[in-house]
Amino acid sequence: RRAPRRPGRVATMIDSAPGSKKEPLVKDDALPLRVEFCQMAGTAVQLSSTRIVRILLTTIDAAFLGHLGTRQLAAVSLAAMWQGVPSTFVQFTIQAITTLASQARGAGNAKLMGDWLQTALAVAVVGALPVMAIFWNVHHMVAVTMDDAQTVDYARQFSQMMMWTLLPQYVYVAVTSYFATIGVVMPATFSTCATVLANIFFNWYFIYGYGSFAGFGFVGSPLATVVSSWLQLVLFVVYTFAIKRYHSDYWGGWNREAISWPRVKTFLELGVPTGLSSVVDWASGALAGSFSGLCGVQVAAGQNMLTGLFSLTYSTVSGFSTATQIRLARYLGEGRPEAAKRILRIGSATLLAGGVVICVLLTVWHQKVWRIWTNDSTLVKLCNESLPAFMAGLLMAYVRFTLTVVSVSLGPREAKINLVANNIASWAIYIPLAYLMPITWNWGLPGFWWSDFYGEAFKVACLTWAVSNVDWARASREAQAKAAGEDTAACEQLEQEAYASLAAYATPSPKAALANVAEHSPALMTRTAAEQYEGLHLDGGQMKFLRTPNVRAVHIDDF
Repeated sequence: RRAPRRPGRVATMIDSAPGSKKEPLVKDDALPLRVEFCQMAGTAVQLSSTRIVRILLTTIDAAFLGHLGTRQLAAVSLAAMWQGVPSTFVQFTIQAITTLASQARGAGNAKLMGDWLQTALAVAVVGALPVMAIFWNVHHMVAVTMDDAQTVDYARQFSQMMMWTLLPQYVYVAVTSYFATIGVVMPATFSTCATVLANIFFNWYFIYGYGSFAGFGFVGSPLATVVSSWLQLVLFVVYTFAIKRYHSDYWGGWNREAISWPRVKTFLELGVPTGLSSVVDWASGALAGSFSGLCGVQVAAGQNMLTGLFSLTYSTVSGFSTATQIRLARYLGEGRPEAAKRILRIGSATLLAGGVVICVLLTVWHQKVWRIWTNDSTLVKLCNESLPAFMAGLLMAYVRFTLTVVSVSLGPREAKINLVANNIASWAIYIPLAYLMPITWNWGLPGFWWSDFYGEAFKVACLTWAVSNVDWARASREAQAKAAGEDTAACEQLEQEAYASLAAYATPSPKAALANVAEHSPALMTRTAAEQYEGLHLDGGQMKFLRTPNVRAVHIDDF
């Protein structure tokens, strides 16, 4: 017999203990707007601060190189575009550890988490080898669109030094993702902050030298990144493993079975689709970005500056799009569609307002901003001419980012619409216009940003239509079915920690739209992780994905 409902509020899930005096997990009562915004802002600040620190690492490198010369800046821009294609594949494949380790913890098998870490480390080490070979030869790709021999040689020097960052970067992805599943996030932030400060010194010392040491010049900057990457990894590993021993309860010792083919096969089945999805986006960006080489050294260098500026400015507000995604997923899982719609409005308005503020600040201070990267007056003038196109692309991208993460959270239908719209916008709109506008129509650097604007506008139109036609009540029921047995509040915290960990590392992006790392990591969300994990059809394994351990919730209908 069902328990009668209380008037005024509906509880869709209650604590399993008889006579529990706990508040129902879900209420119809909405939080006051101010409280809702403050809670979301708290999450957003944590996510954005981690992202800002990581972006500063690449910004510092570009700033030092830009003051060495425009050719150096152009070389790094063109090389980094192609580096990101193979690098991001391995990086996003390793993210499978988040789902698998979360499942192991939720199922109460803590020691299995350590086995999945070993599997991730094996994938990281083996995956680094072919990517290093690609880095060694990236300058051949640069030479396809850049005919300046000196710039191509700078690209060769840069890539062949940067390949030594791959192993520490991939291992860092594995260990930080592992610890994020047990709520250990702050050490990654602290180690990254220390690395940023050290990177400033390393750039100055390795480029210009000190005393009798004359420095290495241009190659000193990528060398500084190599040393910084290893330093970041060592600081994190020493603190978490050796000093604090956070892993002790989730580690069963080294196990050969962890790197057996069945275990690796499961890991790759989960991780490779995510890696391939990111490669499609990175490849389209790299192809379109490589066209800047056809426009000459100045345009290629300017594209580096503007893309870096976009990543830096977006990192300040990126936490709001991710926080919107996380909170919206929680509300849907709790059966609160009206609260989900309201958080979408709050997140969209906040992100758009942030974009407007950034545009106003750039209008006033743009001359000083360009000086961060270069003292070349010709390059500064070129960036000034591109400012309107840059700001248009920025605002449109901000709107699209929120719509994308929301679409991914709503369900398979909206996620499929997002995938189709993204591919059409990238390959049928952005890439053709990125050739026509800057080169055929002689628009130069602004043409790249107008082409990005039109690609983003198409995606905004498609996603706005998709979101406006969502049956929120049905979406909530489906989310509740997926969240059965989960503590939605605990899931929200775990998702937040997973994204905070992800924000601590990054791959140089060939186009501005790829700055939104949350968009390319939907598997960090509980619902998507459950769909992917349960789709593996593991023999003898637990098929029901459960992210939150020791939860035994009872639905009120069953009661």
